[in-house]
Amino acid sequence: MGLKDLFKDVTDLAKESIDSIQTEIALKKEEQERLRAEMDQRIKTYTDTLVEQLLNPTEAPASRLINAGDDEVIGFTKNFCAKLLLPANSPTATKIDMHPYEEKVLKNILKTFPTYNMQEKFLFQFKDSKGQILLLTTSNLYFKIQFPENLSFFAVDAIPSEKLFSIAINKEADHCILLVNGIPLITTPVEEVKTIDIVTLTEYLWRLSNNDFVITPDQVDAFIATKLDPTTLEIVKSFLEPDEKLVYFAWGLGSLVSKKFITCTSNKIVLYDRDLSTKKSFPYDQILSMSTQASTVSFLDLSLTLGMNPNDLEIKTVDTIETISILYAREAEQVIQTYNAHKPEGASSTASNPAPSQPPTEPAPEDPIAMIEKLAGLKEKGIISEEEFNQKKQDLLAKL
Repeated sequence: MGLKDLFKDVTDLAKESIDSIQTEIALKKEEQERLRAEMDQRIKTYTDTLVEQLLNPTEAPASRLINAGDDEVIGFTKNFCAKLLLPANSPTATKIDMHPYEEKVLKNILKTFPTYNMQEKFLFQFKDSKGQILLLTTSNLYFKIQFPENLSFFAVDAIPSEKLFSIAINKEADHCILLVNGIPLITTPVEEVKTIDIVTLTEYLWRLSNNDFVITPDQVDAFIATKLDPTTLEIVKSFLEPDEKLVYFAWGLGSLVSKKFITCTSNKIVLYDRDLSTKKSFPYDQILSMSTQASTVSFLDLSLTLGMNPNDLEIKTVDTIETISILYAREAEQVIQTYNAHKPEGASSTASNPAPSQPPTEPAPEDPIAMIEKLAGLKEKGIISEEEFNQKKQDLLAKL
């Protein structure tokens, strides 16, 4: 056999091999497409059956879950969020997002639920660590739940709010279960859902179904107390004078085990340090002004959602200026709103987020090592991811 013939044989063998590989790839792709089509059909069948059960429950109550007009329900939800959801909440651990703070989840909502209409009025969303979602608006109830046959896939759909009779969250020995119209939709390990979420969502749904939209100071006081652990509650009660009520409470940067926390009563603001067992009290009638500004770690806003960037709250009295650096922006704003609602009549309204009349001076650059330490603290609390920490760490080390 000549060299030319040898080259031809080798070329023919290579071509046959390539053709065989391409055929095999095409067959695998065709098989994958067939299997995915079968999976999509099974998911659709499951979803359609589930929607039919939700629309036609075995025992449908006489009245719908939402019986009030959109504006009334939205107003109640906003009031509930400020007075009952936010106090003693953990922004980093909660599974609940509620109006008026839906902006932080809206982008993902539009990706997850293609039929979501921007004209709808967002009420609340519950999302667990598996990516399962229950989203309620004044128009629809949307759900994204794991497909029982294969937990890597999800069933996604919605039912109109006029067909919504009940939503309940049940805590069992091992799991928390969210039921819609009596049908279990989302099952989550009980250790992943904080008791404060269960208590808060149950209260909201009860009030919504009963049109109980008036929230009194006594109810706020009692509800905050139910959300605190016994040890913290005992400390907080020691702050109270007779007839003084709890109005707001914030854990340090959303951590239930933080060293410091803020308590707002009907008469004062108290900063407590658990490590030192010390408190600083600021009666409303002694506060001259309050303001907030972004903290030195606010450059992390690329990884933090709206209202979740750390803020410094400055309280000025006749004797002192106290800067409190344990709050998120949303929490700091709530403290200021609480002060404005309870300050003595005739006091000047100087508590705000003021816009500077002069261009702000650039803050002195902070030591990169100190910034890395702050980043590490945020990573430990779950505020930023490992990837975000490493990326920012490299940027800071490059400045050394």
